[in-house]
Amino acid sequence: MSHVISIATKKQNILDRARILSEIRNFFVDEQILEITAPTLIKHPGQEPNLEPLKVTLTDDTKKQFPAFLHTSPEYTLKKCIAAGLGDVYSMGSAYRNHESFGGIHNPEFTMLEWYRTGTDMIILMDDIEALFARVSTLYPNTVCGVPLKRIHMRDVWQTYVGVNLDDYLDIKSMRTLVIERGYTALEQDSYEALFYTIFLQDIEPHLGMEAPTIIHHYPAPMAALSQLDPADIRYAQRFELYVQGVELANAFTELTDATEQRARLVKEQLERQVRGMTIFPIDEEFVDAVGQLPPCAGIALGVDRFVQLLLGCKTIDDVLVLPASKIFKS
Repeated sequence: MSHVISIATKKQNILDRARILSEIRNFFVDEQILEITAPTLIKHPGQEPNLEPLKVTLTDDTKKQFPAFLHTSPEYTLKKCIAAGLGDVYSMGSAYRNHESFGGIHNPEFTMLEWYRTGTDMIILMDDIEALFARVSTLYPNTVCGVPLKRIHMRDVWQTYVGVNLDDYLDIKSMRTLVIERGYTALEQDSYEALFYTIFLQDIEPHLGMEAPTIIHHYPAPMAALSQLDPADIRYAQRFELYVQGVELANAFTELTDATEQRARLVKEQLERQVRGMTIFPIDEEFVDAVGQLPPCAGIALGVDRFVQLLLGCKTIDDVLVLPASKIFKS
């Protein structure tokens, strides 16, 4: 099937997608959150061990070459904007991740919606998600996205689906023991996060958000990523993820604002990448400096293509993309 015919067969989905994206932007206009056009071509990618950036070579007019990457998210740029005093900001545009599957709920190039609220924590982002879903779902009222959201502590999720108190499995030794007890493979070099997800992805995630969009909040401290620890219980981080029909749709943090701690976490991620045999990237010093200048804030990233897919009831992400990678590269 030619590209033109392929596009023509999903014309209505493309029109619906444009309508949804327009309503999303209207939401941020009403909330007085500034739209930022973040550069997708960057010098320093993030260090996340679970993500692999796409490397490219940039050549200027003198034929001098510069190693560059397509960003995996606009996070670094948006935090630099907040540090510069731009206040609440958002970006909606392309992000790129290598080593992704083609189709299903994945595409190497995808649309990411990311926004930040200053002077607050992750709770306000839960309210934002509810308000955004309620608004956009009026366009498609018969979808699960229009149902009121549930909010559940990660500890309660593990109690329900695994039958254990997560408080007892917050270190790597106890989590490795639990993984083995449940019949899964646990390698000596596996991190706490890898062990956690060995159980979570198999025994928990498929059940999440089946009846209503569900926010799972307070991840174990070893999985804090770029979030703050909860001052009321430092065993857990102020981080949440949103699930709809077993699909992870968004990831949110009360953002870390300590440059020293930020650097330590990036170094730790570098070491984990090394253990996994992955490329290690230099730390973006401008980003670390910006983190130290951040006001209290919270940020969230939402997969727009998956959101559109759910709203339109499409079985594969390819149905809501004009030309998905599977069509460009595999047909």
